[in-house]
Amino acid sequence: MKEIFSIVLLLIFQLSEAQDKVFQLIDSDYSGIHFNNYIEDKKEHNILLYANYYGGAGVGIADFNNDGLQDIYLAGNLVGDKIYQNRGNLKFLDVTEKSGIFDDGSWSSGVSIADINQDGLLDIYISKELYDDDPELRKNKLYINKGNFRFDEVARDWGVDISARTRHAVFFDYNNDGLLDLYLLNQPPNPGSYSKFFGADLTLPEYSLQLFENTGQNHFIDVTKKAGLYRSGFPNAVVASDLNKDGLTDLYVANDFDAPDFLYYNNGDGTFTYNTEKSLKHISFYSMGVDASDINNDGLLDLMVVDMTAEDNFRLKSNMSGMNPSAFWKVVKQGGYFQYMFNTLQINNGDETFSDVAQYTNTSSTDWSWANLIADFDNDGLKDIYVTNGLFRDIRNTDADKKLGEFVIKIADDYVKKNPNEGDIDLWDILPLQEALEIVPSVKLKNYFYKNYGDLKLVNEAKQWGLDQPSFSNGAAYADLDNDGDLEIVVNNVNEKAFLYKNNTVESINNSFLRISLKDEKNQSLFGTKADVYIKDNHQFFETTNVRGIYSTSEDIIHFGLGDNKKIDSLIITWPSGLKSKLFELETNQSLALSSSSGKNYSNLKDINQDMFFKEDTTKINYIHVENVFDDYNKQILLPHKLSQFGPAIAVSDVNGDNLDDVYIGSASGKSSQLFLQTMEGNFTLSKKQPWAVHRVLEDVDAIFFDSDSDGDDDLYVVSGGNEFAPNSSTYLDRLYINDGNGDFEFKRELLPSMYKSGSVVKPNDFDNDGDLDLFIGSRMIPWNYPEAASSYLLLNHNGKFSLYNDVNNSFKDLGLVTDSVWSDYDRDGDEDLFVVGEWMPLTLIKNEKGVLKKQKLNNECDEVYGWWYSIEAGDFNNDGLEDLVMGNLGENYKYKASKEEPFEVFYDDLDDNGVKDIVLAYYNYGIQFPLRGFSCSSQQVPELKNKFKEYDLFASLDVKSAYGDANLENALRLQANSFKSRVLLNTNGNFSNIDLPYEAQFSSINDFVIEDYNGDGLKDILAIGNLFTSEIETPRNDASNGILLIGKGDGSFYTKLRKESGFYAPSDAKKIIPLKIKNENGILVGNNNDLLQYFKAIK
Repeated sequence: MKEIFSIVLLLIFQLSEAQDKVFQLIDSDYSGIHFNNYIEDKKEHNILLYANYYGGAGVGIADFNNDGLQDIYLAGNLVGDKIYQNRGNLKFLDVTEKSGIFDDGSWSSGVSIADINQDGLLDIYISKELYDDDPELRKNKLYINKGNFRFDEVARDWGVDISARTRHAVFFDYNNDGLLDLYLLNQPPNPGSYSKFFGADLTLPEYSLQLFENTGQNHFIDVTKKAGLYRSGFPNAVVASDLNKDGLTDLYVANDFDAPDFLYYNNGDGTFTYNTEKSLKHISFYSMGVDASDINNDGLLDLMVVDMTAEDNFRLKSNMSGMNPSAFWKVVKQGGYFQYMFNTLQINNGDETFSDVAQYTNTSSTDWSWANLIADFDNDGLKDIYVTNGLFRDIRNTDADKKLGEFVIKIADDYVKKNPNEGDIDLWDILPLQEALEIVPSVKLKNYFYKNYGDLKLVNEAKQWGLDQPSFSNGAAYADLDNDGDLEIVVNNVNEKAFLYKNNTVESINNSFLRISLKDEKNQSLFGTKADVYIKDNHQFFETTNVRGIYSTSEDIIHFGLGDNKKIDSLIITWPSGLKSKLFELETNQSLALSSSSGKNYSNLKDINQDMFFKEDTTKINYIHVENVFDDYNKQILLPHKLSQFGPAIAVSDVNGDNLDDVYIGSASGKSSQLFLQTMEGNFTLSKKQPWAVHRVLEDVDAIFFDSDSDGDDDLYVVSGGNEFAPNSSTYLDRLYINDGNGDFEFKRELLPSMYKSGSVVKPNDFDNDGDLDLFIGSRMIPWNYPEAASSYLLLNHNGKFSLYNDVNNSFKDLGLVTDSVWSDYDRDGDEDLFVVGEWMPLTLIKNEKGVLKKQKLNNECDEVYGWWYSIEAGDFNNDGLEDLVMGNLGENYKYKASKEEPFEVFYDDLDDNGVKDIVLAYYNYGIQFPLRGFSCSSQQVPELKNKFKEYDLFASLDVKSAYGDANLENALRLQANSFKSRVLLNTNGNFSNIDLPYEAQFSSINDFVIEDYNGDGLKDILAIGNLFTSEIETPRNDASNGILLIGKGDGSFYTKLRKESGFYAPSDAKKIIPLKIKNENGILVGNNNDLLQYFKAIK
């Protein structure tokens, strides 16, 4: 009685303490769950032999006895598995002893649960690994549920007692025959640094993942090769979901190390197609857990994969030695694809492609992560994200790894010196293992919880939600364990009791919910059933699957949070058969049980096809832009991105007077630029004369057709740029080609002054109103000296010959790293003014006062906002008769973050007095400014750092001034960016106010715009292209843009039309977009760096 009273008091104390927390950690004395996945390093098995020795194990949650309460299965590595019966009120009873689930000393990793024999009872499949020398201990276990928590182990009888080091498995119906098939995540040997397998080829076919087909006769057969899934990797996790909504279950496999993640689309004929490279632009490197769910409520399943990059500066720099460029590109070239050591949150574009927005959502870095669960944990109608992390010892700590190696060598050397005649010895007989491992730090970490606020705004609120207990957490699963309408979380920890978190949403927040259990009269699989809920203008989507995160199985019940809504307009269930059940005017806060027998054929109700704005025509201009090979980082190791890949240049005009648009395409260095002439049939042929071929060594970055000599035909100006050649080289010479009126051009060197700057943009305008077109020439930087800016120029036109404008006001000399510009009479004074943007620059106005140009301040909305601006265009976006501006920035989906309070900065000077100037990029982390790059690459740029700091940990602890010296940085060139948002500036009588572009437009850089009324409503719309594929390899490339159509609302704001609504799809490293009319049809030409040219016909 005294013990019971103490437990009650403890619970009351916990409840009162957790009143303001959504989640409450339940004490094991109350719950009855005392499971502890205790791991101890031993001579035979330890972290030095097995890299995943601290990887932990999974959780399985299911109603094993059909009493309406979800029970719990916890897998153990060196301890036996446990199964707990839910007795209600979050009290559980350990029923393992009589269950038939036994401990044979094997190592359990994954828990998979499904009714595989269709008897109405849920069965359990346990994945086994480790023990390289004992295949018997690696045999997976299949426990058939006999009822009342009695299980028979029958893996051998069913043909699935596989000993292939299976990390996890998933049941799904791959061939839609109503039977659950089995997919195994088989691992190769898992070598630690001292394993006999270390350095061996571990991607052999014999280690392939496996698919087993259920015959319906209590047996499985291996159909891996037949299904097209014969591929090996380092799989950690899998989701089986219909990712392209074609009614077939697809697979996504998260692979560790340099094996790419596997995305397989189900073909519906018993085979799969590997589609990683076509569907994903980049992936995580050390992929751990994976989940699929609709994070943005657009009716499509998104994907999240977690990796192991730390959020805080010290752990980031001390635990990772830096990525090796040659190793990175070796992986890419050998089929490993573009992998970066960050979490990825891949938003489904609805066209079998995905865009990673982890950097935008600030979910990219959650340290050494394992499980990730996406679900609506507070019932507000938006799905949140829970992530477990932590490793018992920081085996990737660079300093510790070095010291451990030195310690092992010393032990071996000392032993040999003392025993010179002993011969071969076993290291494990002489190594004091515990003493060795104490060298490696052991730091518990807090798990992450991201609350979803809508529009992909996710905020880590683990502390506020009561989920921030430091731990070494691995597998995790969710379910409504107390049947109150919200989701609890169960976590399997290493060397600590499992966590059971009670969710207090129903009690404290009072949001509504709907829960749906699915039944089939024949007990056939209902995995893949889809549910759509509609309330007013809101839509939610859910698909049933239960293997989520890592090693684990969550409940298979459909759960919707519904906020403060009390009524559901409609619920549509789409069964695996394709039949649908439709319910209307439902009450919230209830649990429904629906049977597949209620499904009906609604095939007569067809989806409404939206009218598209564009249609791609791949046959119009046969041109591929090919970049020359040049390693910018060989000149400046710490460049943030390459500076030699900004082409192609594109210009459009009727050059031969036939009233048809012709196209000039400027090439990279070493390739010949080309002029295409349009035929009367709407095709394009190469012009017979290509006078620019002799200038193929030059790199074209911009071009414009304009009538330079006022003779009635358009001449061609080409800007030379790039970073390949030394400063002031003649290879940066701009060129003017004069048109003879028939489309034949002649290079006229004498018509231009000598300018040898790496240029970026040319914009013509008769700024002095003398009747001819003058030219603004923007320069990007001094080659090999980033971020030093080169001078820009204004060229005065004197009857077709150009001279330098007398810049008495120094308006052009110190502009900055110019990327784009636009002329606009924004103040309607009759003079066109010049607006200039660039990297590390604010919007810069060069005011035109009757032909005299001078920089002029605007306001704080413009003058104090420094960005990495890549584009600018003018247009009247609110129909007030004044020209507004739209500006394309880096975007907010990049590793670099910037704000007014915490700007992203660069310092540039010779910091170690060796005659070479050094780049130092600096960022803020928890309010302190640190060097962006780690010790390895920083010391390559500044070798003096190796003499000053002998340890990674020391460099990791230093702010930027302590690392490089306050005095050194004080004298350096210092530039900043305090915003990476793309935006519109509305003009109000010459004064500008800011409106951010929609959040979807912030997913990548915007490199160019076309302004046009695409939907015929009299309002200006924006068609934008972007991306930056040339980031340094520790930064994921900026590749989430597929082009975007922004429809104007008439007040300066916009809403988005993505590919599935617009038909516009420009997924490459798109640099130029320009209108092009073919015959009498309007269209758009897109120039992609190092890729095909694209043409889109306007069909609205």
